[in-house]
Amino acid sequence: MLVNFRRILEEAQKERYAIGAFNMTAIETAMAIVTAAEKQNSPVILQLSEKSIDYFGFDLALGICRHLAEQAKVPVCVHLDHGKKMPLVDRALDSGFSSIMADLSKFPANERIKLGRDIVQRAHHKSITVELEEDSIGGKEDYVSGEVKYSNPKRAASFVKETGCDAFAVAIGSAHGKPMPDEKLDLDLLREIRRVVTVPLVLHGASSTPPDITREAISRGICKINIDTDLRLAYSQKVRQALADPEVYDPRDYLKEALEAVMQVVEEKIKMFGSNNKAS
Repeated sequence: MLVNFRRILEEAQKERYAIGAFNMTAIETAMAIVTAAEKQNSPVILQLSEKSIDYFGFDLALGICRHLAEQAKVPVCVHLDHGKKMPLVDRALDSGFSSIMADLSKFPANERIKLGRDIVQRAHHKSITVELEEDSIGGKEDYVSGEVKYSNPKRAASFVKETGCDAFAVAIGSAHGKPMPDEKLDLDLLREIRRVVTVPLVLHGASSTPPDITREAISRGICKINIDTDLRLAYSQKVRQALADPEVYDPRDYLKEALEAVMQVVEEKIKMFGSNNKAS
């Protein structure tokens, strides 16, 4: 069933688990994400990045995700990930996304609150939930790149209160893409942010984060965890293995294996995050 993320994240925050937010980069990954969530009886967030939208085209990308969500046996939120271009955010608000993430980190600091507030007001009028990012999370993935920065708890509290956003993406040392040298999450900073910010907190760049660190981050307030790179790696590795055999030439055969590899990763993440058997 298609949902926004308000109820599923509020329940995750209350019960101290996290919802996995997984990116679609191919039709098979989208199918794998939803099927894995159904197998684990877990709510899930199916995300589209700007690059995926450029690749598929807006209508096809959204149509695939909405169809899978509407037919699913578990709650599925269709979410715009890292909306950096405001015309795309505007279109997402008008076209059937149930949730959006606006990345305001590249805008001047004195413009972010007003811009965020305007987006939230428009979204809430249409029952769309909003995640906002103010500080650059860093790393490199799709169209997202930059240095790792850190959220200021006092500023984060003011930003969330003034914008009225439904979830806040924390910058605590994680990075997009493959792990960066010396990448380390500042869990003490996360605890400080949790003390002053009441909305659900989001961890970006969580692929390959060790399970013990992931669980500790959840215990300190993370309610939504974004995963993309780990799915791409699983998909690509399986395709490479299959195509090493020159007799393999039917894409349906080797892409099915890639789908199953992605599904296995998603199921493992869901169990790690503690959202299995939490669909209702």
